[in-house]
Amino acid sequence: MRHTGGVLDSAPRENYAIECPSGVPRVRSLLGACPRIHVIPDTEEPRAPVAGAAPPSTDGRVDFGPRNRTKADVYLLPTPPPTLVKDYRRRGLFVRLYGRWCLNHEERALRRLAGVKGVPAFRSREGPYVLAMEFIEAKQLRDLKKAGQVPPDFVDRLEQLFVAIEERGVAHGDPHLRNVLCGKDGQPYLIDFSVSYVRGRVPLLSGWVFRNLQVMRKLKVQKLRRTLYGQHTEIDAKPGLAYRFIQFWGDTYKKLRRK
Repeated sequence: MRHTGGVLDSAPRENYAIECPSGVPRVRSLLGACPRIHVIPDTEEPRAPVAGAAPPSTDGRVDFGPRNRTKADVYLLPTPPPTLVKDYRRRGLFVRLYGRWCLNHEERALRRLAGVKGVPAFRSREGPYVLAMEFIEAKQLRDLKKAGQVPPDFVDRLEQLFVAIEERGVAHGDPHLRNVLCGKDGQPYLIDFSVSYVRGRVPLLSGWVFRNLQVMRKLKVQKLRRTLYGQHTEIDAKPGLAYRFIQFWGDTYKKLRRK
C-alpha cells in the first residue's frame, strides 16, 4: 500500500467526534448513515476522509494512501480501542454488490474466529456495505521480506495460526503476503477474510472446497520457507483441480495486467 496523502494529527481520544459532511454530528453511532465519515478533533476544522489507513507513525500521525474504485474505502477511527472500517457505500452498483458479498464472508469468518489470537476482532456491521473490526498495528510481511527483517520463527508461528483457524472451520482463501502482518513481538496476524470459506457454506461440496483451500495454504507456507529461509520441505497433499484452476486464472490475470 502506498502511504501518501492526508495526515491525521494525534489528539486526546476523548476529544474526537464523528461528523457527516453536512456538518451534523452523530453521537449515537460511530458510523451512522453518513455517505462519508470524517475523523476530526472537536476543536479543529474537518480534515480529509480517512482512506487506506496505515499504522500510526512514531510521531503520532497517520498517513492515508489512495484506494482504487474496485476496493472499499478504509477508515481508521481513533476510538478506544482503535477501529478499522471497510466502507463500500461510495462505489458503483456492481462493486457495492460484490463488496456486500465480501463483507458477508468476512463478518461470518471473524465471528467464527472470535478469541483466536492473530485475527482481528469483529466490532460491528453498520448496514450491508460497512464493516468495523479491530485495528491491528503491525507491519506487512511483504515489507519485512523486502527489508530482510522476518523473524526466524515467523513462518512456524504463521503455520500454527493457519491450523488454529482451520480447526475453527475457516479457510483463509487469500494467504498473500499483503494479508499477513507481523506484530512488534513477532506475532503473526491474518487480515482480509473477504474471500474466506467457512465450513458448511456449501453442504454438498464443503469438504472438497475446504481441502483445496488447505492445500493452497500448505503450498504458500512451503513457498515462504523456501524464499525466506532457503528451506525445501515436502507437504502431505497435492494440488487438486480447483487449485490448478485458480492458479491458471491468477497467472492469466497477472500477465494481462503486465500488458
